[in-house]
Amino acid sequence: MATITATTPSKWHTVYRNDEEKRVFVGQDGCSGLIRATDKITGKKFEWRSTDALARESGLSKKRVEEILEYYCNKKVVRQHSKDPEKWGYWELVGTEKEDPDVVAKDHESRIEKQSQNKASPKPDGKGTAPKTANP
Repeated sequence: MATITATTPSKWHTVYRNDEEKRVFVGQDGCSGLIRATDKITGKKFEWRSTDALARESGLSKKRVEEILEYYCNKKVVRQHSKDPEKWGYWELVGTEKEDPDVVAKDHESRIEKQSQNKASPKPDGKGTAPKTANP
C-alpha cells in the first residue's frame, strides 16, 4: 500500500498538536477526515480527500484546514496530489513522495554502468572492433 523510505514520516496520532488538527485527520465524528480509508455507507475506498470535504468533516474553515495541511505537508505526514492541488492524502494511504534524483549522481551512475557493461563483453581484438582479415 504505502511506500516506505529510509526516513519514514511520523504517524499523525504521534505528532498532532491540538483538537483542530486532530479533526482534520479523523473528522468531528472520529471516523472520517484524512485518514478515513473506507466510506461507512458505500464501502468506497478513499486515498485522496478534497480540501472542501476535509473542511466539512472537521467543522473548520477551508482556510484553517489549508493551514493545517500545509504544516503537515512540510513534515511529510500529508501529501498534496501532484495533479490536483485541492486533494490531499495521508502518507500511510497514498505512500511517500519519491525524492527527485540528483541529476549529476544519476548521470555518474549511468556512465559507470555503461563502462562496466563494456568491460564485461570485450571485442575479439580487445580494442572494441573485430580484427580485419586480409582479402585472399
